[in-house]
Amino acid sequence: MDVIHTAIWVSDLEETAAFYEDVLGLEFQSEFTGDDGVVNYYVGTEDGADLQFKYDPDGKSAGPPAGIDHVALAVDDVDAEFDRVLEATDPPVVLEPTTVEAANARVAFLEDPAGYVVELVEYQ
Repeated sequence: MDVIHTAIWVSDLEETAAFYEDVLGLEFQSEFTGDDGVVNYYVGTEDGADLQFKYDPDGKSAGPPAGIDHVALAVDDVDAEFDRVLEATDPPVVLEPTTVEAANARVAFLEDPAGYVVELVEYQ
């Protein structure tokens, strides 16, 4: 069994896609509009699970459900990536880069345009 994607509701598909593609470097995978009019837009990497952004152009979606804590992305250098994202978009910062000894990782948390928290993880 493999994890193939995680779906999250967004209120501005263009802004969200630009953040994940242009700023974070994920790649567009596919897009389709369902019979309900909801746009399903996928980004990811060649070897990982995708993120699916669900967007209702009529604004009928309820928005992000409670219970989603964050989306985690592996990076080579959390400090450099954090600085690059801040310079590119100036997102709200949840936690500046810090080392978590118990996880053997350096991490940072910031928000995407839809308000989801993104964790940048550099394994030590």
